[in-house]
Amino acid sequence: MTVASDPRLGKGALKADAEGADAPVPLVEAKKIMQPFGDRSKVVIEPMLTDQWFVDTAKIVGPALDAVRNGTVKIIPESGERTYYHWLENIEPWCISRQLWWGHQIPVWYGPSLKTGSTFGRDGIDAIEAMDAVRFCAPSFSEVQKQAREFYGESIPIFQADEIDAAQKTGSRRFGLSSVGYDEPSRSVSDVWLARDPDVLDTWFSSGLWPIGTLGWPEQTPELQKYFPTSVLVTGQDILFFWVARMMMMQLAVVEDIPFHTVYLHGLVRDAKGKKMSKSLGNVIDPLEIIDEFGADALRFTNAAMASLGGVLKLDTARIAGYRNFGTKLWNACRFAEMNGVWEGHQTRTDAPKATATANRWIIGEVAKTRAEVDAALADYRFDQAADALYKFVWGKVCDWYVEFAKPLFDGDKAAETRETMGWVLDQCMILLHPFMPFITEELWATTGTRAGMLVHQDWPTFGADLIDDASDREMTWATGLIDEIRSARAQMHVPVGLKIDLVATEFGAEARQAWANNETLIKRLARVETLTEAAVTPKGSIAVAAEGAAFAIPLEGIIDIAEERARLQKAFDKLAKEIGGLKGRINNPAFVASAPEEVVIEARANLEAREEEASKIKAALDRLAELA
Repeated sequence: MTVASDPRLGKGALKADAEGADAPVPLVEAKKIMQPFGDRSKVVIEPMLTDQWFVDTAKIVGPALDAVRNGTVKIIPESGERTYYHWLENIEPWCISRQLWWGHQIPVWYGPSLKTGSTFGRDGIDAIEAMDAVRFCAPSFSEVQKQAREFYGESIPIFQADEIDAAQKTGSRRFGLSSVGYDEPSRSVSDVWLARDPDVLDTWFSSGLWPIGTLGWPEQTPELQKYFPTSVLVTGQDILFFWVARMMMMQLAVVEDIPFHTVYLHGLVRDAKGKKMSKSLGNVIDPLEIIDEFGADALRFTNAAMASLGGVLKLDTARIAGYRNFGTKLWNACRFAEMNGVWEGHQTRTDAPKATATANRWIIGEVAKTRAEVDAALADYRFDQAADALYKFVWGKVCDWYVEFAKPLFDGDKAAETRETMGWVLDQCMILLHPFMPFITEELWATTGTRAGMLVHQDWPTFGADLIDDASDREMTWATGLIDEIRSARAQMHVPVGLKIDLVATEFGAEARQAWANNETLIKRLARVETLTEAAVTPKGSIAVAAEGAAFAIPLEGIIDIAEERARLQKAFDKLAKEIGGLKGRINNPAFVASAPEEVVIEARANLEAREEEASKIKAALDRLAELA
């Protein structure tokens, strides 16, 4: 309160000599405030002070901090630990009261004090504040009755207000919570009705007990004995404090044990530009629509492939479509195997087949390498690296290379061995991919060969590096590397795709010569090479192609117009240089970085990186053309 002439009242203040200037009035300062509105109701939000229940978190936070500090519980990525420490080291009392129609009702009952004969009604629980009420707290009303009888007397009937029907109230003065027939000198009552606090527990308080609550606690159930503590919690980084920290504090306080040994924090799913999904922005991606269009496997693999530690998962339909094509690639490889008799009489086997052909020994070793790489990635919770290893192996090594290597083998004396090897390799592809793409792999498993059970029930492979054949690995790496180099040179120089070219060897070591001889047919077919000749010097107008232990050249005279190609590349390079300069100017401008939305800055940096990469390729092509001059 203040006087009516108080200048803090603003325009409503009276002059000091005005009548009533000394009259007491409520102090309402004339300050502009931002009026809050509900985001759903659109009505004014008016604060109302009420009594609330709190948890004194200072008494239970210590063990939760120690469990992470001493390594008993690990948070992945490590940046999550810093957030965890920040919240818990600065924690304040936790308000657990919520005024909602749903939830776990707070286990507190109110009864009348023996100091007064006052009564108050069930429709006005606020009246409790105005009287000297007694509080009873227990997990159930039966236990509350025991506490109440100790307070009021063992012979006093104790009732719960909301359980007494109208017939019992007839002719009495009971209104939800009252004492009846109270006699102050004798401190006796005839009966007592208790009313329960209408507030419910905070959602995070209830879910904080999830690890033990779902297993039957407080009863010592077989499930609780078997499954608690749990192992790994996978959750979003945005609820690290709201849920994870609360579970840690509450389990350690209630059962004196950690709820889990590892917390894996995945990134938040956003749209293709990194913006948070919002109905108002119209950028929400419905997973059911994605599944209808691309399949559940493509969506699952996308999520895994983009699950970098601490990153944001930018969900782009173009990328999902790419992983749908990845599933199609595996399907086509199995169809190719079927057309070549691979699945005829095929049975599941855990051990690798005995192979003699170089290509077969090589792909068996690649399977072992991939299995080890996937296992290591999964052990470190790097699901993105595991998905990337499988993608490169299945699409690149199996579908792109091995399928091509196997074609001539199917027509020779290694046909039976190759069928056996290809069947085993594709089986391993299905097993390793199953956690990421369960539906297509399970379908392929059921339709290829003779199976003793479902794919989901197969044991995870354990074969090791002993399957890797170093000689085969070197030879096939040399062959595939040479094919890639020739293809890259052709693409840079705009050599027509279907045109077969001549290849000149200027250096040819013994091991390289043997690798060429073993894979000549394959190299010529995949690199579109007509002939190979040897020369002491590089022919004029040729571009160089390097390979381990050898040097090759591709004569371009008569194939492309070098001057025209140089002009085309230079024009493209100049255009990119201008775009790169503009992007660098924006990104290096502190004002742009500070004021532009985060997603715009990220997009600008990504565009710069893409253009710089493209410019480096064009520069390499120009350098090659310069060698022809």
